[in-house]
Amino acid sequence: DNRTVVAASCAAVTSVFCGFPFDSVKTRMQTHNYRSLTDCVRKTYRVEGVRGFFRAGIAPPLLTVSVLRATSFSVYERAKSSLYRLHGSSDVTLLSLGAIAFVAGGASGTAVAALSCPFELVKIQRQLQVLVWERQQRLVDPRSQPTWASVKEIVRLRGPLGLFYGLQSHLVRDLAGTGTYFAGYECIKRVLASIEGGNGRTSSGVHFLAGGLAGVFCWMLTFPLDLVKSLIQKDVTAVARHAPNGWQVARDIVRRSGFRGLYTGISVTLIRAFPIH
Repeated sequence: DNRTVVAASCAAVTSVFCGFPFDSVKTRMQTHNYRSLTDCVRKTYRVEGVRGFFRAGIAPPLLTVSVLRATSFSVYERAKSSLYRLHGSSDVTLLSLGAIAFVAGGASGTAVAALSCPFELVKIQRQLQVLVWERQQRLVDPRSQPTWASVKEIVRLRGPLGLFYGLQSHLVRDLAGTGTYFAGYECIKRVLASIEGGNGRTSSGVHFLAGGLAGVFCWMLTFPLDLVKSLIQKDVTAVARHAPNGWQVARDIVRRSGFRGLYTGISVTLIRAFPIH
């Protein structure tokens, strides 16, 4: 459905413009020690200025996110249609709707994760490069280097497959996250539509509210998976040759900071979640 592709692409472009600075702050809070959201914002601005919040550059996400989001929605709609045919009955309960949406969303997330992993990996490196540079006291100031320099550095250290460093944790996050989001979206939309009444058509307000609430719900459940992914991928240029086990990373977080540590950085994520979904 071309309308799905166009709508998804437009939504992706809008979400990049609105959410990119929040995503940068989220990654910094997940991977480095800050006392609070305001502490992270203040220190980032003091050291790097406004550009610190757009460190990865907004052009690459604009080009890639549109394609990835359109692919995600296309795969989801196709998978959902196939599951509806498999279900057979025209009377789909709310529970069945949620299950169908979760499986279709999981298929969509899995398909897109393999495509998006290199882009997210490079984005994380760019977002954190000044912090890493200061900590490791490297000679070359990364602020003067283009995005392509990060790609070349990863390939130099780990070969072309290094661009898929942390793919396993990325797959787990996107399978669970995309499945949870679409399940929440479809169920919330149906409930809100029944409350709204009308002639069978769902208003734009219902779509907006369902998407926002589903985004918040999704991140509250899957944020620890995103945290583990970020911690693994930030070390792609470290000495260790293999990505650490995700379970071990999560256990280390709980051991050091308790279960609250699994939600480090969630405040800015929830602020960002409603409007961009």
